[in-house]
Amino acid sequence: MTRIKVNYVTSSTFKAQENTEFIKHCKLKDGTPVSDLFDFEIRANQIKEILEVNLEVMVQAEVISAYSQIKVPCIVEHAGLIFKEYEGKSYPGGLTKPMWDTLGDNFLQETNSAGREAIARAAIAYCDGMSIQTFIGETLGKLADKPRGNRHFYWDTVFVPEDPSGKVSDMTYAEIVEDKDLGLPYKMEYLSQSSKAMLKFLEFLRKNPKSNLWR
Repeated sequence: MTRIKVNYVTSSTFKAQENTEFIKHCKLKDGTPVSDLFDFEIRANQIKEILEVNLEVMVQAEVISAYSQIKVPCIVEHAGLIFKEYEGKSYPGGLTKPMWDTLGDNFLQETNSAGREAIARAAIAYCDGMSIQTFIGETLGKLADKPRGNRHFYWDTVFVPEDPSGKVSDMTYAEIVEDKDLGLPYKMEYLSQSSKAMLKFLEFLRKNPKSNLWR
């Protein structure tokens, strides 16, 4: 069976680490392990990020920049928080990262968001040189009363995901990753908004492995 190559453009060591666990532990809809069908190559190119609340618009611009650099089909991924009451406006969405970069552990206080219902949303954009496709993954949850956990991957210390299985309760992503009985594999297999978006993309790529440009 011919394996499909995925060029994942990111300079984040956290994303690269999560991608490794995603490949090891996640499966497609029919139960096929991701590792059986896909080979990922991390391309650590620096991509200029635009200031845009809508994550889809943001990643579409970023993947054009990425493709212009490496000139082969590739993906970029960006995630952000959506306050439930601002879901229709996708806020803060793509603004989450610059807000977090500025506010850090004061994010909850300065945005008055402790205890708020929130959505962790990831957007993946794929460019094959002829078109751009976007894929969205979401995890429902809330924001913690204060930052908890030591894995400082942006807002992982403040987002508390809902776990449909009931195995995890009132733990931030950072705490889940640090838990010896759960860890990063549990986050990636059962909770991660990024994994959900990536699986949608891989299902698409499985059906459309090459565009006419690359045949």
